[in-house]
Amino acid sequence: FPVIDACLDLRERHAPPPERITRVTVRGHSLMLERTDRPVIQNGRDAKVSLQHSVAVAFLRGAAGLQEYEDACVADPKVRALAEKVIAVADDAVPVESAYVTLETADGKFEHHIRHGRGTPGRPMSDAELDTKVRGLVEFGSPFVAADQLIAALRRIEDEGDASKIIAMTVPS
Repeated sequence: FPVIDACLDLRERHAPPPERITRVTVRGHSLMLERTDRPVIQNGRDAKVSLQHSVAVAFLRGAAGLQEYEDACVADPKVRALAEKVIAVADDAVPVESAYVTLETADGKFEHHIRHGRGTPGRPMSDAELDTKVRGLVEFGSPFVAADQLIAALRRIEDEGDASKIIAMTVPS
């Protein structure tokens, strides 16, 4: 999702205090907005397709992982307040895999363009990014899995004659 990447980059570069953010404008292809322009959401399921929620958690929490799409996060007053400051603008001159995010704060205005979202063919994830993602998913949903052992086994999958050994690593004992 190029919007999340842009927000995370802006957060890292400018460290805007959330209370000083006055507006965040997301400009992207109309198809992106058609699929994600959801300013009013009620639960985590809805949040997964809400541009406004994703922008808010990226700036507030510096992440847009599974925990940021739980009902408790959706109900957080700080997340809701920042999501209300997000404006979506359709611009079909922007390729569907790209996004422009403009952060406006009491201290200035900053824009960032992401050409390709992380994890897409145009910007594949590094091994380190993949490892971090696997560890986060394991921690969140399968804490019984030894993440580092699973990652190592997956890296050797071509040498493994029996994939059931790897599958067994993902099942509680």
